[in-house]
Amino acid sequence: MTTLLEQVRLGVLDAVTSAVTLDEVSRSPEPVRSRLLMLLDDVGTIQADRPEVERLARAYVQDGVIPEGSFDDARHVAYATVGKADVLVSLNLRHIANERAERRIGAVNLREGYGLLRVKTPEEVLAYED
Repeated sequence: MTTLLEQVRLGVLDAVTSAVTLDEVSRSPEPVRSRLLMLLDDVGTIQADRPEVERLARAYVQDGVIPEGSFDDARHVAYATVGKADVLVSLNLRHIANERAERRIGAVNLREGYGLLRVKTPEEVLAYED
C-alpha cells in the first residue's frame, strides 16, 4: 500500500503544507528533523495572509473549536482555510480530524466569510485504483 507522501511524490495527489508545520519540523531533534524535511521535499508551502491566519485561528479558539493550549492546531486549520485548500489532511483526531471539529470549523468559517473546509485523515484521501 502506498502512503500519502508517496502519492504526492508520484504526482497522484497535490499537497501543500503550512509555515506552522515547517516551524514544528525545524524544532524536531535530529535525525527526525532531516527525515521529515526530506519527506516534505515534494510538498509546497501554502500561501496565506499571516495576519488573517492569526485572526481566524483566534476565532477558532474563542469559539471553543480548538482548545486555547493548542493554538498551533488552530493555525493549521486557519492556513488551510485562508489559503483555500480543498482538504486539510491531519492525524490530529482529537482537535481537527473528526466530524464534530469539522462541523464547528465550518460554522466559524462561514461566519467569517470563508467556505467549508473538508478535514480528512491520510487514509481517507489516498487514491486507490479499482
